Amino acid sequence: MAAHLAPDVVMYQAPSLPYGGTWRGHDGMERFMAVMSELWSELTFREQHYAVDGETVTVRNDCVFRARATGREVDTSVLQWITVRDGLVSEFRPFYLDTSAVLAALRG
Repeated sequence: MAAHLAPDVVMYQAPSLPYGGTWRGHDGMERFMAVMSELWSELTFREQHYAVDGETVTVRNDCVFRARATGREVDTSVLQWITVRDGLVSEFRPFYLDTSAVLAALRG
């Protein structure tokens, strides 16, 4: 994955999520992925739809998350606004359809 990311890549996650905040650079993305795998045992992307406008890519993901600690599933959609610069991803901005459902699955 790192080969497709700009060195200064940034991901902005909703502050209300346990992995919320700003994740910077390849190290930040590695730490983000580690936190996600601690929290979720499964991430299944059933369907994805893309729209491209210059350097902006919008991806709608219909997905199911399974919380590692509780075993609860969330069937939801996540919209990602991705910026590409010089052929590399420089920014991710994911928007969850229902962050409350995500939090409920994680907390049990």
